[in-house]
Amino acid sequence: MLDIISIGDPTIDTFILVKDVDTKTLAKEKKAVISWGDKLPVQEFYRSVAGNAANNAVGSARLGLKTAYYCVVAHDTGGREIVHKMEKEGVSTRYIEKNDKHPTNNSIVLSHDGERTIFVYHEHRNYILPNFVPASWVYLTSMGVGFEKIYPALAKYVDKYEVKLAYNPGTFQLRAGPAKNASLLKRTLLLSLNVEEAQSWVGDCGRDPEELCKKLIDLGPQSIVLTDGRKGAYSYSHEGFYYIEEYPGPLLEATGAGDAFTTGYVAALIHGKPHKEALRWGPMNAGSVVQKVGPQAGLLSKKEMESELSSHKKFIAIEISDKASKAKVWRLVSTKED
Repeated sequence: MLDIISIGDPTIDTFILVKDVDTKTLAKEKKAVISWGDKLPVQEFYRSVAGNAANNAVGSARLGLKTAYYCVVAHDTGGREIVHKMEKEGVSTRYIEKNDKHPTNNSIVLSHDGERTIFVYHEHRNYILPNFVPASWVYLTSMGVGFEKIYPALAKYVDKYEVKLAYNPGTFQLRAGPAKNASLLKRTLLLSLNVEEAQSWVGDCGRDPEELCKKLIDLGPQSIVLTDGRKGAYSYSHEGFYYIEEYPGPLLEATGAGDAFTTGYVAALIHGKPHKEALRWGPMNAGSVVQKVGPQAGLLSKKEMESELSSHKKFIAIEISDKASKAKVWRLVSTKED
């Protein structure tokens, strides 16, 4: 029996680290300013297998879980790289489908001072859910146009085998809105979103994480993990409402931090940990990823995670149980940079 099956599109990411870029804030949004038509020197250049589900599959395997991955790739260089990477990491490739009609997805990641902008190229896919063997969990994340075609079959699979579903929706799923995701949201054990994504589904709420979590629960999921970039993250479940700060450490390149966070969180739950403890695993995994280029190089092994947990016993979640504890956390969050 599998511990987890990751579902979502992979990509080949090409990372370009540049210094000759200025940033300006326009209309409250940070913009990159470059000399158009010029030739910009590149400090570093990397190529990596990536994609939300691919990152989760690799991260889950490293954290000691028996993992399989469903995606569609082409019989091209990128497709072969993805299959080889999964095999190397111990992820089952039995559900990776190959289609020659469309090439494997590619992305260009422009990275500057630890932050990044991603130029994404997604091919059309004809998604057909394979006949999965039983698994304890399914991790559903970013898919392209036509993602909803697998929902009826996935719902039946989840119901038949009483599979726990973790859902971290991607761009197209978020744009579709809660109504088109309703059949799976009511089957979701853990929904993972960042604050801006949550607002796009339930409204602003003045950026109040507790209100956002409550409104997300009303959509059907049993529990919520809500990330807020460098300000930290929140867990909302029957166990309580908790906050944790960003894991301290250097920031080289931020691609995949969110995937690493949710991967660590879900892995902790699969290993039998409570949500409060899972909220430690998430930022520790993310904090390791941002110290290296790309979304997978810094993903922790189970042994490394256990070592980090043991070495940083004071890095714990704060329970928000009343007005006083809420005010204390709000003051702490207000001092954090975006």
